[in-house]
Amino acid sequence: MRIVFFGYGELGAVVLSALVEHHDVVQVLTHRTEFTGLGEPHVAELVERHGLSCVISANGREPELPGQLRELAADAIVSTNWRTRLPGELLTTSRLGALNVHDALLPKFSGFGAINWAVREHESETGVTVHLMEPELDTGPVVVQRVVPIGDHDTATEIYEQVTAQYVPATLEALDRLAAGERGTPQDAAKRTFWHRITEDDTRIDWTKSTRSIYDLVRGQSDPYVNAWTTLDGQRIAVKKAALPSMGFCGTPGKVVRQADGGVAVVTGTEGIILLEVQVDGEEARPAAEVFKKMGGRLT
Repeated sequence: MRIVFFGYGELGAVVLSALVEHHDVVQVLTHRTEFTGLGEPHVAELVERHGLSCVISANGREPELPGQLRELAADAIVSTNWRTRLPGELLTTSRLGALNVHDALLPKFSGFGAINWAVREHESETGVTVHLMEPELDTGPVVVQRVVPIGDHDTATEIYEQVTAQYVPATLEALDRLAAGERGTPQDAAKRTFWHRITEDDTRIDWTKSTRSIYDLVRGQSDPYVNAWTTLDGQRIAVKKAALPSMGFCGTPGKVVRQADGGVAVVTGTEGIILLEVQVDGEEARPAAEVFKKMGGRLT
């Protein structure tokens, strides 16, 4: 099939590499390297290696793009890790439509940070959805879904690896289904949930919340994501690793009470949590027991 590809970063490069191997990629669109400040030039590197035709686009809204894409007479568009919403005019420039690869089981967890939010919300599963795109973000018929279970102690990083491992097979399967005449299953709009981008404030620990909620926040913001954080005496403390306690710790939420279970126990809104590894004001990460040698302080 003749494919137009919209993509960025490592994920975009992984899918593009498979498309180059299995299909005819007639045009690539990617962002400038500095677009997100993440330093992810992977797609551009792949374009250069394979001598592919490439357009550097800020958001896919350049006025000349629709006409240029129609002239290519592509069979399908594939979008992976594209950082902005594509205008509806572009979605009709190929014969079979435009596919998007999303890191959740749509219609749940549309929007941003889907893997992080799923872990933070204590979901039991997530996955990959390849769907035909419509003008509204993350809507359109589902062509392929692959489920990834989330264990009670899995981190967002671990789930990311499992989810993204499904990107290539799911995308190739979706293209095969389109070629066979399938048009997917409409999403149930009543079940749709939309999640905003995660901000720094969204990662701050509220010690009045339940132990489970705080634990899920920590594992949902595992490295290399912005970690869950708190403060003590004006210093910012990132919580790298935590554990559920073997006994209850009660009192004032945020109070550092004692060493326990290989770490340091802190009171929460319920039974307390064990901090295992922390990072103080950007210093090297250390075991919490080394950082909190004096008990009685209160995290806020």
